[in-house]
Amino acid sequence: MSKLLKSKILIGFMVVAVLLVVGGLTADAYTHSVTLKQGSSGAQVMSLQSALGVVADGSFGPMTKAAVVAYQAAHGLSADGVVGPSTGASLSGVVAGFPAGCSSSSGFSSTTGVACNSVVASSYPAGCSSAMGYSPLTGVSCASVAASYPAGCSSSAGYSTTTGASCSSGVASGPLAGTAGTVTYAQLSQYTSEKVGAGVTDVKVAGFELEASDGDVSLRSFKLTFSSAGNAAADSDRLIDYLDSVSIWQGTTKVGSANTADFTRDSAGVYSKVVAVSNAIVRDGVTDKFYITVDAASNIDSADIDSDSWGVDPINVRYEDGGGVVSTDTITQTEIPISFVTSATATDTELKITLDSALQAGLQTVNATSDTNGVLLLKGTMKVEGSSNVWLDEVPFLFTTNATNVDDVTPTVYFTIDGVEFSESMTASSGTTETITFNELDRTLEPGTYIFTVKADVNDIDTSTFDEGDYLSAELTATTRADIVALNTEGGDQLTDATEMTGVASGTIQYFYSIYPTVSVISKSIVANDNGQNPPVSATAKMKLSITANGGTLYLNGDDETTQAKEFFGIAIDGGDASSTISATAGYTFTPSGTYAVTYTIADGDEEYYTLNEGDVMILDVEATVVEGVGSAAILVGMKGDEILFGTASTSDTTRSANTLNFKALVDILKTGKVTLDS
Repeated sequence: MSKLLKSKILIGFMVVAVLLVVGGLTADAYTHSVTLKQGSSGAQVMSLQSALGVVADGSFGPMTKAAVVAYQAAHGLSADGVVGPSTGASLSGVVAGFPAGCSSSSGFSSTTGVACNSVVASSYPAGCSSAMGYSPLTGVSCASVAASYPAGCSSSAGYSTTTGASCSSGVASGPLAGTAGTVTYAQLSQYTSEKVGAGVTDVKVAGFELEASDGDVSLRSFKLTFSSAGNAAADSDRLIDYLDSVSIWQGTTKVGSANTADFTRDSAGVYSKVVAVSNAIVRDGVTDKFYITVDAASNIDSADIDSDSWGVDPINVRYEDGGGVVSTDTITQTEIPISFVTSATATDTELKITLDSALQAGLQTVNATSDTNGVLLLKGTMKVEGSSNVWLDEVPFLFTTNATNVDDVTPTVYFTIDGVEFSESMTASSGTTETITFNELDRTLEPGTYIFTVKADVNDIDTSTFDEGDYLSAELTATTRADIVALNTEGGDQLTDATEMTGVASGTIQYFYSIYPTVSVISKSIVANDNGQNPPVSATAKMKLSITANGGTLYLNGDDETTQAKEFFGIAIDGGDASSTISATAGYTFTPSGTYAVTYTIADGDEEYYTLNEGDVMILDVEATVVEGVGSAAILVGMKGDEILFGTASTSDTTRSANTLNFKALVDILKTGKVTLDS
């Protein structure tokens, strides 16, 4: 810390503070008749000067004004140095600087009994001349001590009219110790380039430490400046366009504030003001942290955001020591740049959207005669990052189907966030896609992660509009994300899409059947064949599946189906190159077992088919020889099941293969893995 330049300024009202008593002086009590101010003269001024204890020369000069200001501040009056009706009423009864009932410093008061050589001229509340009764101006007890309240307060109730500090706080815990207190100053390094969000309050833009030595000090004011020298030419350079008010804090206690409208602008465009503080005492040997905070205007012009560069600088500090000496010390520091941004940018707020990690089923059972409610279409997360809450009010989702219209599949959809569910109805005959916006959510999300879900009530199967195998999906896409209404609660700014709102969430397509097979993998493998070549030419791929009938009876074409496109279990090459297609397999066999019926039909060329009643389970063993195909380089090759065909009518091989299961969640599990093969 560096010792600051200290300029001790002895002012007349400090003389008043000790009320030098002129022995043997007698005078009449002050009686107010006209308003007095600097420049006034005459007998009335002499009476005022006698009451205040300054040289009674009848001329109202700087010393007399300083004495008036000190008296007003001590009595909770407006400290403007003008003796008007309120100050005059307070002074009435004060005789030559002596206590009420005294005309000299000898003896005791005839009205209160206090010693006439005591200093009490500044100890009674406004309107009181003794400790008896109540003030005719404020109604407070005259027994109370006005000097124990902060400037701008005449009692312990409410807040100061001049500083905004609580009147109940008193004058910072006791008198000042020592008689020659000084301060040293150090800038807090964490405040170097601060961002202020529109509408955000109490943003710290500067900080410093003050250490008192050689005695306690009571801070009176700080002079602050704001400069717009770094603004772009098109930006406003009016301080009130950016800030509503400025405050000074001692630790966590606000000790002073000022409206930016009261700052004065000089010819260079620099705004300045002396901001009064109260109850800001720094004790001898103690280092206290002080902060400058600002309340940003809520309607900062968007054209001024991100291209402005203001600077804030505390210029000096004014304080009083225990000897009553008032000093003004120059503060030397680097001006701290501040810029104005959206509130979301200032608080680093971001809303991140992701798909839940749990894989969602792609097959849903629906009823052929009644609706199925609450079918899960999408599960995701919304994560709020930063120091501000987010107010979420609207979230749109895109719904897609292969039916004629989305409302043929679902009449009502639901969005749940933060444990609260919202519903919306589909538009009639909306087509195969529809964007539904869930609005009036009114949810305040604190920083953290929130699970959200999208569900649908699904209609019963109707072959004319909503058939077996039709699907529905829900997505929060980049397009719909841009229409989310999400505001930063610190300043009310809408989050900016793609920077402050990111991510998408697309649910797995949900296929709807009233009767369908469920498929699970029991085992799968692929082993390279030993044919004396490295890498080998071929591999044997095996897969054991369990197929269960759900919802009713289903039919599968048999293993002697002659049309490949109608085989109930289709396989394909997984990986390979352009020549590694289904025709590259040396052939495959599948051997069913379990509970099912085999039927031969002459109508289909004496082909067989399988019947699985509800609950029946077929175990299917599939084996194939996989070859790399025609190619010059080794390549990874495997086998996969790419679809399961089934029907709910046994009429022909066409009806028995009318429905297809090939959704991603199924295909992903029907893979044997890969080995390296070469031709």
